[in-house]
Amino acid sequence: MQKTLALVLKKQNLGETDRIITVLSPTLGKKRIVAKAVRRPLSKLAGHLDTLMLTQIILTDQDVLPRVTSAVLAEGFETIRGSLKLATKAFAITKLVERLVLEDVPNRQIFAVSVEALSRLNSEEKWSAIWLKYLSQLTDNLGVGLSNWRCLRCNEPVVDDASFVVSERRLVCGKCNEEFAGPTIPMATNSIKLLSIVRTKPFSMLRRVNLPTLNALQVEEILLREITDWMNRPWSEYGAIAR
Repeated sequence: MQKTLALVLKKQNLGETDRIITVLSPTLGKKRIVAKAVRRPLSKLAGHLDTLMLTQIILTDQDVLPRVTSAVLAEGFETIRGSLKLATKAFAITKLVERLVLEDVPNRQIFAVSVEALSRLNSEEKWSAIWLKYLSQLTDNLGVGLSNWRCLRCNEPVVDDASFVVSERRLVCGKCNEEFAGPTIPMATNSIKLLSIVRTKPFSMLRRVNLPTLNALQVEEILLREITDWMNRPWSEYGAIAR
């Protein structure tokens, strides 16, 4: 038997009473499991394995589609699941992590930051702050987090309007950008400042910062490009600031 904490990402019906459930586990990674008879009205598993629930489960030892033998709800995220608006935001998190995490490959850090982001959303913290910090944490986990704040060309600190050089994953200052031939993403001064805060400061500070939509969108694009380039997917499929 295998015992693990699991975040329910999605589910699909199987037969008349069963379900195949995709979960995220700190020890199993992304895993598809079978919940037998979970759709029956008196099932002991019912109410513990719904989407966006954090549940302690026990599984049989099969490598492929192990069966759930026990499930105890750890966190129901009731505020999220009771609000269509918050649930839509939560699904942005689960959609990204479901694509990002490989099946049967443990990743404790991604599990931890995903649950943390959902907990903040359940507490109705500012969505743009939650989402940007979550994306930043994912880039760290993938080893692609931006940490060099000097211009790619002149090596001077980037403090004003600048651009992000997609191919190099670096910033180039406004003066050098005029001579740069490669594809770049323009960034306003306040977007540079916001990106620096997201990357270097704790959430407790970020949640107090004013986050204008334009600047948040620019930072979101930079972070999502880093993540989705690793996934080989278009970044725009995962944009969620406007949700």
